[in-house]
Amino acid sequence: MRSSHFFLFALSGLAGCAFPAPLPPAAPVRPVPVQRAATGGPYSGMETRILSLVNAERRERGLRPLVWNDRLDQAAKLHARSMATYRKMSHVIPEARLPTLSARAQHVQYPYAMIAENIALGYTDAESVVRGWMGSPGHRRNILSPEAAEIGTGVVSSKTGGLYFCQVFGRRLTSI
Repeated sequence: MRSSHFFLFALSGLAGCAFPAPLPPAAPVRPVPVQRAATGGPYSGMETRILSLVNAERRERGLRPLVWNDRLDQAAKLHARSMATYRKMSHVIPEARLPTLSARAQHVQYPYAMIAENIALGYTDAESVVRGWMGSPGHRRNILSPEAAEIGTGVVSSKTGGLYFCQVFGRRLTSI
């Protein structure tokens, strides 16, 4: 059952993922500066703002806000860093150490009943990336999924300033 949920939610994030900006030659990758946020997690200011905007969209529709999760946050940051390193905006990066969402979830030890991912490139701030995601049916579906309970967000900047975004949504697998 777990793999069917992965397939369904991974596919829902694929439509309209590419908002590519022209990329310069490969450059060193650096994470956006990290600080402790009021949400209880280590987020940059932009990551904190993305979480706030996503939860505002959910509240407007009567959905529960998503809760920051350290493991999903690690998975999102790993993938944002891989995308920036390999200069690819893709849910699957075959040459990366953790090429798929399920591999990243397993690596950070997040046992999921539901997992989904949104990615983006070419945006300059939290407001524009969330507007872009909300304007894409697959990304919007992930943000507004009533099955999602937790979230992690990663924003990584290349040396030239191109921002790679990744959100991972999840609901933990619980014993019956």
